[in-house]
Amino acid sequence: MREDIIARAGFLLTELHLAPDAAQLRLKDYFPDLEREERIRFVEEARDLAAESLRRIN
Repeated sequence: MREDIIARAGFLLTELHLAPDAAQLRLKDYFPDLEREERIRFVEEARDLAAESLRRIN
């Protein structure tokens, strides 16, 4: 399930271009049982993965 959460957070950040604060709030719509701190952590992980992928491309 962790991978699903990170993938959804990545989608919110990269495809919908949401700010991290907005992405963690929207993540609650998909995973209502996650605590705020967990949502923040998953959004941060997704942001870091997206940044790493971008660095590899360039």
